[in-house]
Amino acid sequence: DPFFPPPLWSFKHCLLWFSHKSLLQIGEDLILMKVSITMKPAKIDHKEQFKKLVPYGKDFRVDCKASGSPTPAISWGLPDGTVVNNVMLADDSGHRARRYVLFHNGTLHLNKAGVAEGGDYTCYAQNTLGRDEMKIHVTVVVAAPQIKHNHKTHVAVTAGDTALLDCEAAGEPRAQIFWLLPSGEMISSSTDRHSLHANGSLSISQAGLLDAGEYLCVARNPGGDDSKLYRLAVAAKPPIINGLHRNRTIMKVTAVRHSKKHIDCRAEGTPPPQIMWIMPDNIFLTAPYYGSRIVVHKNGTLEIRNIRPSDMGDFICVARNDGGETVLVVQLEVTEMLRRPMFKNPFNEKIIAKPGKPITLNCSVDGNPPPDISWMLPNGTWFSSSIRTPQFVTGSSGTLTIASAQSQHAGRYRCAARNQVGYIEKLLLLEVAQRPRILSQPAGLVRGVSGEPLALHCPAEGSPRPQITWENLFPCPHSCIFIFFYFYLLSPGMFQYFLFL
Repeated sequence: DPFFPPPLWSFKHCLLWFSHKSLLQIGEDLILMKVSITMKPAKIDHKEQFKKLVPYGKDFRVDCKASGSPTPAISWGLPDGTVVNNVMLADDSGHRARRYVLFHNGTLHLNKAGVAEGGDYTCYAQNTLGRDEMKIHVTVVVAAPQIKHNHKTHVAVTAGDTALLDCEAAGEPRAQIFWLLPSGEMISSSTDRHSLHANGSLSISQAGLLDAGEYLCVARNPGGDDSKLYRLAVAAKPPIINGLHRNRTIMKVTAVRHSKKHIDCRAEGTPPPQIMWIMPDNIFLTAPYYGSRIVVHKNGTLEIRNIRPSDMGDFICVARNDGGETVLVVQLEVTEMLRRPMFKNPFNEKIIAKPGKPITLNCSVDGNPPPDISWMLPNGTWFSSSIRTPQFVTGSSGTLTIASAQSQHAGRYRCAARNQVGYIEKLLLLEVAQRPRILSQPAGLVRGVSGEPLALHCPAEGSPRPQITWENLFPCPHSCIFIFFYFYLLSPGMFQYFLFL
C-alpha cells in the first residue's frame, strides 16, 4: 500500500511502521505506530582468570556465560586445535565425547585431567550480530616421583639365592620405573633372570658373583625424576656334598671283593667347588682323574675297580670354593660275596608251650653280612636282638625266649631278618597247652530202646583241641547173644550208634 512507508532497518535497530484501522459501521479512523526492535551482538560475561591450575587426575571445569540477542551459541577450542560444541558432542560416540561435557550454559567439564589436557582453552560465543571469545590457559599440575625408603642402599645375598631390590615410587602421574644394571644394561621389563614387579622392585634369581655391583633405579614422570642407588654384594655359597648341609659327614659303605664300587661326591656351591679325593695311603686325586683301577669323574664320583681287601679304609672327599670347605669321609669295608638273608627253616611254624614253662622260638637265619633279626609280638610290639624284659629275652642268634608261658602269650609271632641285600619274614604261631576237660556229665543212667538210635554227648575243651575216643564198658545181659554197635559222628564229642541184640 503506498500509504504505508517501507520499514527502516539499521544494524542495531529495526523500525517498522504499522497501520491500525478501526472500522465501524458509522465510519473509520486511522493511527500510525512506530515499533523499535533492538538486537545485541554476543558478549561473554564475567570473564574468568586467564590462568587455571588443575591437579593431575582430577576433574576440572571452565565457565563461559555469554549474553546477546539472539542467544549466542557457545563452543570451545581445545589445546589440540579441535572445537567442541553441543552438536559435535551429540554426534561423537568416541573417546572425546566420554571425557568432555559441554553444558547448555556454556560450561566445559573434563574428567580426570592428564598431562595432554594442559594448554589454551578458548571459549567462543557467537550470534548473527557478532562473536566474542575468552582464552584460559590450563596448567595440569603433576607430582614429581619420590622413591620410598630411599635410605637402604646396601643389600647382601648368598650366591644362588634371589636378590630383591625395592623401588616403590609415589607421584602423579604414576612414574615409569627402569633399572640400570652394573653392566650398563637398562631393564624396563622382565627378562629371564631379572623380574621387574608392578611396584617397581627388581628381583634377580640365582644371583651369582658376577651380579654384584651398583644398581640404579630411576622413577620418571612429566614432573621429574627420582633415583635410588643399590650396592649388591653376593657372597660365595659354601659347598654341600650329596645334598647334606654339614661341614663333615661320615658314612660307611660295603663292597664285595673283586667287584666295582662307585662312591658319590656330588658337590654344589657358588662358585662351583673343586673336588679332591684323599686315598687311604694319603694320595691326593683331583677331579677329573683317570687311572687304570681308580677313576675320579668330573662330577666327583670315585670309581674303584677290582676291589681288594687292601682297599679297606677311609676315603676322604674334599669340596672347596671361596665360600669354604666341606668334607665327606667314606669308611669302606670289603667283604666276600653278599648273600641275602635265608631262614634255615623257611616254613611257618606252630609251637605248643606248656603253661608256666619257658619256651624258645627259634629264627635261625644265614646271610652275608649277618642279618639283623627282630621280633614282632602278637600285640604289635617290635623287639630287636639282645633285648631283655621280665617276660621276653631275644638272643643274638635270632631266638625269642618266654620265661613262663601263659595263655596271654598265645598268638602270632613274626620274625624279620634284614641285611644290605635283602629282607625276609616268617610266622610262628604259639599256643599255650591246656589239659582236656569234659564240659558235661550225664545226670544218671542213660536208657535206650532196642532198635532205636541212642545219642551220647561228650563235649570237651583244651589246647590243643583234645581228641575224643569212646570205649564200650557195658556188660552184655544174659539174654543177649551178641551186641553190634554202629557209630556215627554227629559233632565233636557226640556219637550216635545203633544197638542190636
